Amino acid sequence: MRVASSGRLVREVGEFALIDQISRLVGRDTWSRLRIGIGDDAAVWRPRPGHDVVITTDVLVERVHFRLDWTDWGSLGHKALAVNLSDIAAMGARPRLALVDLGLRGSERDQEVLDFYRSARKLGQRFGLVIAGGDTTRAPNGVLIAVTVVGDVPRDSRPLLTRAAARPGDVIGVTGPLGLAAAGLRVLERGLKTLDGSPRMQEAYHRPQPRVREGMLLRRCGVRAAMDLSDGLLGDLPKICERSGVSAIVDLHRVPIPNAIKWGFPDWRDLALRGGEDYELLFTAPQHVFERVCRAFRRAGLRPPYRIGHIVEAGAEGPRVKLRNVLGKLEEIEPGGYAHFKS
Repeated sequence: MRVASSGRLVREVGEFALIDQISRLVGRDTWSRLRIGIGDDAAVWRPRPGHDVVITTDVLVERVHFRLDWTDWGSLGHKALAVNLSDIAAMGARPRLALVDLGLRGSERDQEVLDFYRSARKLGQRFGLVIAGGDTTRAPNGVLIAVTVVGDVPRDSRPLLTRAAARPGDVIGVTGPLGLAAAGLRVLERGLKTLDGSPRMQEAYHRPQPRVREGMLLRRCGVRAAMDLSDGLLGDLPKICERSGVSAIVDLHRVPIPNAIKWGFPDWRDLALRGGEDYELLFTAPQHVFERVCRAFRRAGLRPPYRIGHIVEAGAEGPRVKLRNVLGKLEEIEPGGYAHFKS
């Protein structure tokens, strides 16, 4: 006999409202060594004074996050690790080790699985990360990948990057162009492989580049507020505003959207601002700190970040994000980017 259960359907509640409910439930549990819990890009544990351990995990599900007729196993291994490294980067931490769990049908070839690990290992070696183990199990309904990455923070006086540290007057910066991965997904969905810029778009979708060096430099330069762009600018910037109790104004003409996206897609604005999976770092900082970041990036051989707007005080209506066009007209936007469970 099936027992009737109470509550609403998860798809009706929505991903972020569900996370809020979980946070209110388990967030009651406090522990002095837990420095940061649910609500940021990663959790932070302090096992002893002066030592912060940063932990994050992500799950990739076949036909939700990837399709094996679109991607090869090497690209899948790269992406599975990259999305976790991006969370570590968003805290300004250094990745150290990873645990990889694989659910397989059993019909896969052993060389495909090894290609997955070779690619993940190659990416990890760029940042001194070691794949330390994991689990393998049967998943008859499709491939399931769960990766956990553990990082640490150098012993110094600089705080970790969090979503709750943006302040009025801060410059809003982003480390790279937006919309390429979402455009790459559109190319694959619609078979637009002859579109100008298609190879670059598909590469951005299949093999995102985690901004680990950039994250550590941001923290070293004195930046305090940041997160990675996984759900799109208009899905993620409102999270910083909400956690920090501030509002934001984004200058649309300053947002780095490649021309190939503007020329190739009529809905280029939503594609670039809400599409998600950019895995660039979004951050805010006072003007003098932003300038210091630009100098540090140049010295490190990195392209300086783009300045795309600024933080203002929240009005009586609470935290809001507004877009400003070339003529200076402000448009209040509805927050939202990629979300699981929505129709």
